Amino acid sequence: MNPKRVLIIHGWGNRRPLGHWHRHLANNLRQQGHVVAYPQLPNTDFPDLTQWLEVVKTELDMLGEINNNELVVVGHSLGCLTWINLALLGLAPKDVSRVLMAAPADPTLCQEVPTFMVDLADPKVKSAVQQAAKVTLFVSGDDDVEWTPRGLHETFGKPLDLPCVTIPGAGHMTVEQSPAWGHWQGVIDWVNDPSASLLKK
Repeated sequence: MNPKRVLIIHGWGNRRPLGHWHRHLANNLRQQGHVVAYPQLPNTDFPDLTQWLEVVKTELDMLGEINNNELVVVGHSLGCLTWINLALLGLAPKDVSRVLMAAPADPTLCQEVPTFMVDLADPKVKSAVQQAAKVTLFVSGDDDVEWTPRGLHETFGKPLDLPCVTIPGAGHMTVEQSPAWGHWQGVIDWVNDPSASLLKK
């Protein structure tokens, strides 16, 4: 196994709770010898993009100081929009290999956190996200009606021209919504091997 550098970007209101798949992901990968950054982002109930970007950029810089092993980013919900904005601002490191955007939030539904909103139809956004990593993949439940009511492909895949995977019944992939989303073996496997199935629980 080749050790990797991994950044996990949590979403709105997340305090890295026990039992969340983010936490299982971080712990499992660390036990396997990977270097994992899983920061608590500031003011999570009333998030501000500038504050979140500052933390995420610092974590990426620190990962870049360690070694040149493969760099993988996993975002969830508002964390996905954080990554998209980071890419749009040209702040993504040049050596990001793979990005997994899990249950991304439709920017048009984020009026309460307007700094995160971004126009996915803007060609500049499409170009920035595509160039920010060698591989970018979107994944969500096929029933995440709260945050992607128009569907994952229609909301993200089509305007950004990037691949999408939908998982039956996964919803928004939170433990609050479904205890089944505490441990997600598919994402652990995917970090180790991009050909692994994300459908595995």
